[in-house]
Amino acid sequence: MELDYKVALRCAHLSNEVYRDFNERLRFSMRPNLMPTLFDIERTDTQVALLEDPETQCGYVIFRGSDADRDWLTNLDFARWSAVTGAVIDNKQLDYPAVYGTSQSGVKMHSGFTKAYLAARSEIQSVVHQSEMTRWLVTGHSLGGALAKLCAVDLQYNFSPDISVEVYTFGAPRVGNKAFAESYNRRVPNTWRFVNGNDVVSGLPRRWQRYRHVDERIRFNVMFSWRIISGSLQDHRIDRYIAALEKRADQEK
Repeated sequence: MELDYKVALRCAHLSNEVYRDFNERLRFSMRPNLMPTLFDIERTDTQVALLEDPETQCGYVIFRGSDADRDWLTNLDFARWSAVTGAVIDNKQLDYPAVYGTSQSGVKMHSGFTKAYLAARSEIQSVVHQSEMTRWLVTGHSLGGALAKLCAVDLQYNFSPDISVEVYTFGAPRVGNKAFAESYNRRVPNTWRFVNGNDVVSGLPRRWQRYRHVDERIRFNVMFSWRIISGSLQDHRIDRYIAALEKRADQEK
């Protein structure tokens, strides 16, 4: 499947608009007449919106990144690991265990990201199960992109071939080790991981911590800058991703 920049731009707008006040008044500009289904899990700060478009038979799972004042880059402990058995990895169990255990497949995922996704997992799967949508686009910016990857591979495992799954992430961090990335790439090949310039978040957690990115990376605005910190944080802004995608989408016209 080839990348459609117009679809990617649509997902970037959704990932931006989900940062608005997360309540029953939230609407998305692509379909302002449609009411999204919202889940706000306070104990893990997990917020996700699901939007179903009957005209195109397309559904969207939109994960909200953390609020800036929570400073998750500082607070998350990237050294914490968890091997999670179940639907996300290469075995035949359909449910996650009640507690994190060891995985014979060697797949490991960041425990903070995993717990944040699992907190909303049953709600998301309930909507998808009852939906008539046959194509699901899973998207998110920053932390939202990390949760989008976990959600996508989970949906693919439990609902394929009844639905197709595509993933569009923007400035997303790594979420698992090499075994996870390899398993993910086999299961969710229609994934596009966008990185803008020197975006610092996309480089976390570090490779020396045994984390690996999933395929496929699309990079914008590659440049060297003396603004190591301020520049990389500016590059992480979702509006920078939208601007870059607008240029690419215009070139496809």
